[in-house]
Amino acid sequence: MIKRQNEPVKYIIQEKDKIKKVSKVEFDSKNNIAGIIRIHEKDYPLIPTDTPYFTHFNLEMNKHEIGKIYALPSIIKPGYLKKNGEEILPVLSFEECYISECIAVKQRIPYEKLTSQDFQYSLENVKNIDDLKKEILFRYSISMPDLTKKKIVSLGVAITKIKIAPKLKILKS
Repeated sequence: MIKRQNEPVKYIIQEKDKIKKVSKVEFDSKNNIAGIIRIHEKDYPLIPTDTPYFTHFNLEMNKHEIGKIYALPSIIKPGYLKKNGEEILPVLSFEECYISECIAVKQRIPYEKLTSQDFQYSLENVKNIDDLKKEILFRYSISMPDLTKKKIVSLGVAITKIKIAPKLKILKS
């Protein structure tokens, strides 16, 4: 498995006009979540609203677990991994963020094994394999600039299907 990030011990959060660092463990505990599923701010409006379900794609693998609750913060400023392994954390917004329950996870799925059903609840702009490749390349060319496009595509995807609760603010930081 390719290393996509270090195990975060903090989140960098934008609240109104302020940026602050908060303990991941404390934040997750206060808000009764198992963790987060980060959504780029350009994609947030593309989450389907005609259904409570949403399918999120990651590169290769993820750590999401069925039955666990996750917040879906918006990525205001993307993070990235440096060559030396140091991670520049993304800046996240938890205002008006979705809360969700993980209901299914698939790992290391090659693109050619994806079916139309995998895209049923995906972002409005990700409805087929070509769309997904573009989205994955957009995300991971930024966060993992040392990987070639060919390498990124060769890793396949992880699929997390979630059930979304109504939008609400997470106020406890």
